[in-house]
Amino acid sequence: MESTAAVPTGPATPRPGPLRHNLVSLRRLFWLRWALLGGQALLLVSCEAVAGVILPYSPLLAILTLQTLFNLLTGLRLRQQRGRGARPGDAELMGQLLVDLTALSAALFFTGGATNPFVSFYLPGLAIAAAILPWRHVVVLAFYAMACYSLMLVEYVPLNLYNPDNAINYHLAGMWLNFVVSATMIAVFVARLSNVLRQRDAELNLAREQLLRDARIEALNDQAAAVAHEIGTPLATLAVIAGELRADAADARLGVTRIGAYLPDLQTMEQQLELCKSILARLRDDHETAAPQRVDAWLDGFVERWQLRHPHARLEASVVGEAAAQPVEAARVGQILTILLDNAARSQLAAGHEQVPLRLAIALEDEGEQPTLTFRVTDRGLGIPPAQRARLGEAPMTSMHGGQGIGAYLAQSAALQMGGWLAWHDHHQGGTVAELHLPEPAAAPQDVPPIASPMTTTQP
Repeated sequence: MESTAAVPTGPATPRPGPLRHNLVSLRRLFWLRWALLGGQALLLVSCEAVAGVILPYSPLLAILTLQTLFNLLTGLRLRQQRGRGARPGDAELMGQLLVDLTALSAALFFTGGATNPFVSFYLPGLAIAAAILPWRHVVVLAFYAMACYSLMLVEYVPLNLYNPDNAINYHLAGMWLNFVVSATMIAVFVARLSNVLRQRDAELNLAREQLLRDARIEALNDQAAAVAHEIGTPLATLAVIAGELRADAADARLGVTRIGAYLPDLQTMEQQLELCKSILARLRDDHETAAPQRVDAWLDGFVERWQLRHPHARLEASVVGEAAAQPVEAARVGQILTILLDNAARSQLAAGHEQVPLRLAIALEDEGEQPTLTFRVTDRGLGIPPAQRARLGEAPMTSMHGGQGIGAYLAQSAALQMGGWLAWHDHHQGGTVAELHLPEPAAAPQDVPPIASPMTTTQP
């Protein structure tokens, strides 16, 4: 086949929603870290006087200073991102929490290690990670926290107490304080993050509904374009007949012609008007009835309707073997074949072969890994130049018989949406063979959402 079409693929659509919520999460981590640094500074100042615990001030002050500097850098980072409209990724949030776990581990190492009642402070950090990060990042942080905890079971700097006999009381008091702080963090931070996630899900649902509405509107636009293209032929026929009648009425040589002499023309006009009405009625009927039909049950009615569009053309249709029992989407397949047959009829008329019958052959063929239902339209018209044929269906383009190529473009779009494609190649006796290839219904993709009517053509 000289010309085939593939479903176009474009770059993945970015998803700004999650990244925007990452910015919210980073901002809350920033302020939460200031609160924790304030609590650590308060404990560092008052622990010895209130609890009688002698702390190693030098390493703890160094850890507190480094955390402060890191949070200042985080603040600058937030300001830069806000100025550039950038968003932090999951890796950056994971790095933030990794720094916090490292600082916590260092502080615990110098204050009793695993014997420090605040050692369970790892859990709020992991809970925060679980609320804002993908599970793979959370697993990494969890293993890192377990490794630090395990190391401090054997290696740490013991606490120096004024009165070792009160160690149990100090431990219980520390556990109580740890519980209060952890519960507050989880209630305030994680609950708010969960609310942010719920808001994000609601926004995604609204966006999805909007996309569906837009798709339906686009489907109606494409359907209207296809109907406008189809209705052009009967309207052109009416225009020709009306022009002939006007010319006869203005011709003085004809005198007064009886109305009965125009009866064939009037009957043709009535047929074309009925055809226009039926095409417009499909805008409603095709939207309401989407059930597929067998090829053999649908074909005769389709041929009869097409002949009404071209009363001076002849169409011979045939179905081969198993293709007769195959189900098809009558509206969309009929729309595509109508466009192909219209073009074939015009091409034959331009070539002066209007008496030669057009041929429509339907067969189930093996092509590659799966069978395809092939609709083959053969004409003896002017043919299509190779350069034009290679681009036919990709965009509207002027044809040799005066068409604008809009019909082929709409037909290719509809075929792509159905998982198939169109192809054109030369006939060995002159003219063109236009082929519609559709995947066998049992093998056709089933993941297309039902957002459009059966006649819809979506532009690729």
